[in-house]
Amino acid sequence: MDFKKWVTALGFSAKDGSEGVFIKKYPNSRYALEVDFVKESIGYGDLITCDSKTTQNFSQSESFVVLECVDRLLTKGYKPQNIVLEKVYPSGHGTSGRLDICVNREDGSPYLLIECKT
Repeated sequence: MDFKKWVTALGFSAKDGSEGVFIKKYPNSRYALEVDFVKESIGYGDLITCDSKTTQNFSQSESFVVLECVDRLLTKGYKPQNIVLEKVYPSGHGTSGRLDICVNREDGSPYLLIECKT
């Protein structure tokens, strides 16, 4: 898959003065996400909490599914400070797992639990 073409289709554009970096700004929240094809990294900004770095690199194609989901959440108006990536969460068998995305309410309680798949 041509990921540069894909992020462009999502509304990302080349960042001025940076080679291989694509950015998307969200006008309602004045927030931005960045995809750096040189460093092979995904930047979620300073308000989205990332409990692990798993979804911030190109090592797994699922990272791009997480990116698209976060993009859609921000486009719909969810606040970046309410989004947590790779959140440790108890599973049904008494052990802990990691959610790809957790969206919290304003009081910090979980609202959406999202597991992304390729």
